[in-house]
Amino acid sequence: MRLLVLGGGGFLGYHAVAEALAAGHEVTVLSRSGTAPVDGVEVLQGDRQGDLSALRGREWDGVFDTFNDTTPGAPALRTTARLLSGAVGGYAYVSGMSVYAPGGPAVPDEDAPVRAAGVEPGTDRLQERSLAKLAGEAAVTEEFDGVALFPRVGIMVGPRTTRFSYWPLRLAGARDGRLPRRVLVPGDPSRTVQYSDARDIARWSTAMLEAGRGGTFNTVGPGRPDTLAEVLRACLEAVGAGPDDVELVVVPHEKLLRGQLIDVDEEDRPLWYPEDQICQDAVDSRRAAAAGLAFRPAVETAHDTWRAAEAAGSTEAADFVEREQGILRAWRR
Repeated sequence: MRLLVLGGGGFLGYHAVAEALAAGHEVTVLSRSGTAPVDGVEVLQGDRQGDLSALRGREWDGVFDTFNDTTPGAPALRTTARLLSGAVGGYAYVSGMSVYAPGGPAVPDEDAPVRAAGVEPGTDRLQERSLAKLAGEAAVTEEFDGVALFPRVGIMVGPRTTRFSYWPLRLAGARDGRLPRRVLVPGDPSRTVQYSDARDIARWSTAMLEAGRGGTFNTVGPGRPDTLAEVLRACLEAVGAGPDDVELVVVPHEKLLRGQLIDVDEEDRPLWYPEDQICQDAVDSRRAAAAGLAFRPAVETAHDTWRAAEAAGSTEAADFVEREQGILRAWRR
């Protein structure tokens, strides 16, 4: 398959390139810098909000697009979808769980109500992002004459992101004595935790494009392990830490709200969200599973993420320790 990846130098786009190459596909990347994210790809220079002339007159079997067009109406996405219509067989646009409306089903599937406009721009970050994703889905649906695939992602983890690497780094630091032995566990450890290894989403999306299959899918997993406690056990196993190395200290949800964890940027929270934030921990992904989406073991994700973060010199676990230990001291009072 000839695959066009719009981007490819970030997180999910990078893994889309890597997974497609591993599967033997021919990959072309459009990037503003004109540099290749990995060896073995063709690179076209262009700007999603500017010059797309490098795409004209070319054909591909599929396109993978992670762009989040926050301009009302998603004009950049519309332009790209219109330009590629007739030149590409299938279009995968990565959407998100946040599109589902508050007040809907406790465990929404793909047919659950989605958000509607009504919040002034700039007043609600989640609403803005959600409406941008819905506008992106609409742009591809209306402008692209071909198979459209919409993976709605949740928390994505894996190498090249700090979203999940905190846990293996923190536990490894406690194991070898570089970081305090007492580790904050946010909220109820028995609560459901859903996340997806970006490599699995990339691999599945590429396979769907190759098969000419479209549709809207909740691409959240992994199903097992499915509690925070089980995720932590997988991380402990991945870094080789035992009960003598680490003391896990559970701090209730309401204490976290008073303990300043809520003001940590969403991208850096260690798999913790307010209990009333929709779609972070409970989404029905059976449709994607039936279409072949499968997730690697949590231990593998944790190990690979830990090794990649250490190789990159990541410091997010150490950076958070002062705040973490402050919350633990306050919790003990």
